[in-house]
Amino acid sequence: MSNDAPKQMLKIEWKWVVIAVVVGLIIVGASYSIVSKTFHSMEIQALIMMVGFAATGAIVAYFSPGVTINEPAVGGMIVMVLMLAFLYATGASEIKQSATTNVLLLVLGIFFSWAGGWVGEKLQGDEDSATEAVSTRFQWKWVISGVVIGFALNALFVFLLAPAFQINLNLILVAFLVSFVVTGFVVGYKSPGVTIKEPALAGVFAVVLDWVFVEFIVKLHVPASYVVSGLALGFLFSMVGAWLGEKFQESVEKKMAV
Repeated sequence: MSNDAPKQMLKIEWKWVVIAVVVGLIIVGASYSIVSKTFHSMEIQALIMMVGFAATGAIVAYFSPGVTINEPAVGGMIVMVLMLAFLYATGASEIKQSATTNVLLLVLGIFFSWAGGWVGEKLQGDEDSATEAVSTRFQWKWVISGVVIGFALNALFVFLLAPAFQINLNLILVAFLVSFVVTGFVVGYKSPGVTIKEPALAGVFAVVLDWVFVEFIVKLHVPASYVVSGLALGFLFSMVGAWLGEKFQESVEKKMAV
């Protein structure tokens, strides 16, 4: 990272803040609108909004030049304030309108936007990419990126597609497994070098986060056999996706070399 990088990270590009606000209102607003019609759980509604913030941060950081992490965070703060104002005005939310809850949602909105921005920067590539392309060491940053992407896609594929599938558990399970394949593919394709173990491990951690959310936040007991099966499937399907991503990366590189 160059000496100018810290200065770039501190500098705010307001154009990208505005873009983050627009993108965030579309993604977060649409996600909340869809999920609130089927799931009246405050926790699920909040989760989907946070996933929307993470997705917004990743999109803005990926498509913006340079280091763009603070911009999604500032944009996320503005979007959450606007969302809370909307929920207050309409009274259409199951989310508790308490000061503590609102402050927590604001902080989480900023954090998830920032985390999404960090992942977006990693997917965009940085100055370490050339070194990573020939490195054989295990790279934890791609595990972290995979966990963020996997957990977000798990939530989106399950809760947003559930209404379309009319809560069909078999179809929801398929969507859940496909989310791991997509996660592995994205990380395998966008990360330099051979990156298969990292997405596979990320799939395991994503399942653990899913279990924590369902067991301790939504307070729905998940049998141990389901958790074990989920861990194995998360690992396997993420690895398959990563393998496909690596093969696609190789084919793209061969075409570019011709």
